[in-house]
Amino acid sequence: MKYRIVHTDPHEVMQAYGVQSLTARYLQASGFNAQQIEELLHPLPVQTSQAECVQACARRILQARENGEKVFIGGDYDADGICATAIMKDTLEKLGIPCGYYIPDRYREGYGLQVQTVQQVLERGYQLILTVDNGVQAQDAIEAARQGGAEVIITDHHLRHGPLKDCLLVHPDQMEPEYATLSGAGVALQIARTLIGEDPRQTALAAVAAIGDVMPMWGQNRSIVRAGLQAIRDGRAPALSILLKDPLQVDPMAVTFQIVPKLNSVARLNADANVNTLIPYLLSSSDHLIRGYSGQLEQLNEERKERSRIMAEKAESLCQTDDPFLILCDDSFEEGLNGLVAGRLAEAHQKPVLVFSRHEDLCKGSGRSRGDFNLYEFFAHDFPILQNFGGHAQAVGLSVRQADYSLFCSAVEEKMAGLDYDPKPLPKTALEITPAEISLGQLQQLQTLQPYPQPLGEPLFALRNPVILHRSASPKVIRYRFRTGEDSADAVLFAGRSLKEPPLISLLIGHLGIHVWQGRSTLQLNIESFQD
Repeated sequence: MKYRIVHTDPHEVMQAYGVQSLTARYLQASGFNAQQIEELLHPLPVQTSQAECVQACARRILQARENGEKVFIGGDYDADGICATAIMKDTLEKLGIPCGYYIPDRYREGYGLQVQTVQQVLERGYQLILTVDNGVQAQDAIEAARQGGAEVIITDHHLRHGPLKDCLLVHPDQMEPEYATLSGAGVALQIARTLIGEDPRQTALAAVAAIGDVMPMWGQNRSIVRAGLQAIRDGRAPALSILLKDPLQVDPMAVTFQIVPKLNSVARLNADANVNTLIPYLLSSSDHLIRGYSGQLEQLNEERKERSRIMAEKAESLCQTDDPFLILCDDSFEEGLNGLVAGRLAEAHQKPVLVFSRHEDLCKGSGRSRGDFNLYEFFAHDFPILQNFGGHAQAVGLSVRQADYSLFCSAVEEKMAGLDYDPKPLPKTALEITPAEISLGQLQQLQTLQPYPQPLGEPLFALRNPVILHRSASPKVIRYRFRTGEDSADAVLFAGRSLKEPPLISLLIGHLGIHVWQGRSTLQLNIESFQD
C-alpha cells in the first residue's frame, strides 16, 4: 500500500473556527467547504422527514390499526435489513397492530420480496405488506399481492431501474436533501419517528445500519449515527452493547468490526442459524436471553471468520492479477461469503471484483469496487443475461445462469476494453503531525467530528523521526514508547499486520486512539506502515 503524506499549515483554520491544530489539519486536508465544516463542528439533532411519502405511509399504517388489519414486514438479511425489520416490528407492536415479519433465506429464496412469500402471506390473512430495505425490484410480488387483495408499501433505499406500480413507495429520493442517502433502516426510522416519536434503541439500530451499509456520513445519516452511538453508550440498546469490547468507547470503527460482522454472520452461515431469530434478540430486554444469544453470535462469527479466511486464500490463488476486472467462481465458494471475499480482493488489488458461487442452475455473485468505478452503472446497461441485479455504486449482487457464465465474463471483458479503464492503486492519505500535537485533549476534540466523512474517513497520521524511549515485544504485539510534546505515548504494531520492522524507525503511519486500561486513558498509535 502506498501512502500520500500531506503536510498542512493549520493556523488559518485554527483562527477561523477556534479549533486545535490536529482538528484543523484534518479539516484542511479533507477539502470540506464552509458549510460542511459548520455541519461537522455544529452537528444537527436527529429530525424527522416531513416528505409526503413518509406521511402517507404513516397514515396507511394508522388506518390498518383502525381497521384491525394484519401487517406483514418483509425484511432483508444484511445488517441494514435486519435493523430495519427490528425497527418496524417494534413500532407496529407499540401501536398495538398485529404484525409478523420474515427475512428470506439468502440461499434458498434469495433477495427481496418474492411471489411465493406473498402467496403465503395472503394465506395467513395479512392485508398490508410492508417491505424494509428491499422492494424496488419486486414488481411481480407487488402484482401478486394486488391480485390477492393486499396493499403494499415499499420502503427501500436501493437504486431503482424504473417506476413501481400499484404500491406506495417510501424512498430517500422522494425526501428532503438531508435524507437523500439514508440506509434502509434510516428510512424505517423516519416512519417510526412519525408514528411513535423518538426511541433511542431504534436510533441505535439505524446507526448500526448506516455504518454497516457504508452510507455517506452527512445530513441525517450523520445525526443518526451520533445519536445512536450515544444511545449505545448510555445502555439504551443492550443487545448491541454486549457485542462490543467496551460499550463506553463505542465509535464507528467499533461498530464496523465488532457489531456488523456478528449480525451479518447469521445470514452468511444460514445453514447453522436462522436470521429471523435476530429480531427478538435485538428487541429483547431480558438479560438472560441477550447473554445467551450474544454468546452464540460470537461463536458463529468466529466460524465465519475461519471459513472466509480459507475461501479468500482460494480466491486469491485464482486471481489473474493483470485483468482490470477480477471475476472468480469455484465450487467451494460459499454464497454468503462472496461479498466479504470480493471486498478483501478489491481492497488488495484496488480494482472491481466479482465472486460467484454455484447454486442449482445459477451462478450467484457479489461485487465490490474501489475508487470511482461505479459497479451499479456498469451492470445497469448492456447485460440482459442477468437473472437478478441490484445494489449500489460500490457493491452489487447479481446472478446469471450457469450456462451463460462464460458469455457473461466475455461481456464484462468486452465492456471493460471499451472503457479503456486503467485500475491504479489509490494511495491512502496520511496527515503529517508533530509530536507536540499528540495529546489527549487534541485527540478528544478531533473525535467530536465522528463519524468521519469521506474523502478521508478515519484519519491516518504520519509522524517522522519519532524518539523511541522503549521497545517491548510479545508474540502478538510490538510496543514502542515514543516521546510526544511534554509526555509520551505508545505505538503498537500488531502481528496480524505482517509488517517488517525496520532497523531504524524514521516514519510511523497509523490511527490514533485512546486506550483505556484500569480506568486510565492513554494515547495509542496503531501502526499501519513504516513507509510513505
